[in-house]
Amino acid sequence: MTSSATAEIDRVLYGRGERLAIAAGGLLMLGILAASLLIAQRTSRDAADAIAARTLRTATIQMMDSLLSAETGQRGYLLTGRREYLAPYTKAVSRVPVLMETLDRRIGGQPDMIGWRNVINDKMAELAETVRLEEGGRHAEAMAIVQADRGRHDMEIARAISDRLGAAESSAILGDIVRSEAGARLQFGVDAGASAVLILLAVFVGRGFSRTVGALSLGRAELIGANAALQAGRDRLEAAVAERTADLTLANEEVQRFAYIVSHDLRAPLLNIIGFTAELANATDRLNRFVTNNLEPAGITVPLEVREASQEDLPEAIRFIQTSTAKMDRLITAILRLSREGRRVLLPERVDMAVLLGNIADSVHQIAEKAGAAIAIGDTPALISDRLAVEQVFSNLIENALKYLQPARPGQVRIAGALEGDWVRYSVADNGRGIASRDLDRIFELFRRAGPQDTVGEGIGLAHVKALLRRLGGTVVCESTPGAGSTFIVKLPTVLAHSGEVTQ
Repeated sequence: MTSSATAEIDRVLYGRGERLAIAAGGLLMLGILAASLLIAQRTSRDAADAIAARTLRTATIQMMDSLLSAETGQRGYLLTGRREYLAPYTKAVSRVPVLMETLDRRIGGQPDMIGWRNVINDKMAELAETVRLEEGGRHAEAMAIVQADRGRHDMEIARAISDRLGAAESSAILGDIVRSEAGARLQFGVDAGASAVLILLAVFVGRGFSRTVGALSLGRAELIGANAALQAGRDRLEAAVAERTADLTLANEEVQRFAYIVSHDLRAPLLNIIGFTAELANATDRLNRFVTNNLEPAGITVPLEVREASQEDLPEAIRFIQTSTAKMDRLITAILRLSREGRRVLLPERVDMAVLLGNIADSVHQIAEKAGAAIAIGDTPALISDRLAVEQVFSNLIENALKYLQPARPGQVRIAGALEGDWVRYSVADNGRGIASRDLDRIFELFRRAGPQDTVGEGIGLAHVKALLRRLGGTVVCESTPGAGSTFIVKLPTVLAHSGEVTQ
């Protein structure tokens, strides 16, 4: 090889442009590796934060479940006097301190956690006091504490704080997931940009330089390895989230089964109370008739306090017992119905909403006529969903609209619907009394009612509606103006997601 040829090769291989390109490629590789490591570390941190937040959310849910179990065991013991009903209470007494310690380790310094700890301690103290009194044979004192509403007030506060904590924890989990997805997109952008630059450099300096191409290939392999590590981290995060979601689903199913069992077992002693109360009422009537028809005509004087006890005190007490047992029977029936709905398998089929709503309007025709109200059904698109659940949703909403009309003006209930992409939006509007803005969220809570309590009801219908729509993948909100009326807006997917086949 001649010296001129050697010099030409040297110029080509080690020219200034090539050296700069090789240096730039090396710096780019270092930057890519550094960026990949930083993104992987951030993703790992986000995954750990998400798992910690999910653990905290689970502990919060278990704490409220334990409080409900403790209260259920206490109520069962007070109602029946049988110690086997104390099993949920005893189990909750041992679980609450453990859960409280877990929550204290993570959020013990937060104001909501401090208030929650205080109200939970007060609730458990109230339950322990009533159980102790019942065990000592002081049933009346125990019931007096229950009827003082201290425990109900504590549960309302505990539930409100639990909702706030749960919302914060869910927001934290969502934030971690969003940041993880942003990291994945950033990594993809880095990969795409780096690949484009590397290709340009390879075209510029790689003609005939196999060693340079080999070095670039090695860098690419390292980049792919970093991406694989990042993908593995994302897979672990998704697996952890799926596992926690499965745990929460199982816990929810257990709560539903527990509610069904407890409600079902409470019904038998309640029926006994109702039956014996009726017997007591009949016996009181016979006693009063005997005094009136036999003793007084015979000249036998009945003491005033005895007459007042038999004719006033006993009937009043019996009426109170009958009213309370009737309310308890309705509540137990509602809990059983909600539990059964939570376990029922949904069967998607095509639902002609115009026909379904027309049938509901026909079924409440007498109620509407008595209230002087008219029901107008507009355009209501069909959908594929569970017919029974959809029918229960709109039956409750229409009956609610008729129940809370204004007597001073003719009632109007208007139902309409419209397609919104993959969703159907239905509205049930009335010109009734309306709902205050502070009560718009509370009306969907179980056993909660808004406004004057001048109509029959236990605060179950709207809670049932919300639970059914959650299972159907839909939502419900209320817009209302006091004195002018309310509008309930229901959104449902046009096709219910279900593992089974669609019934035509």
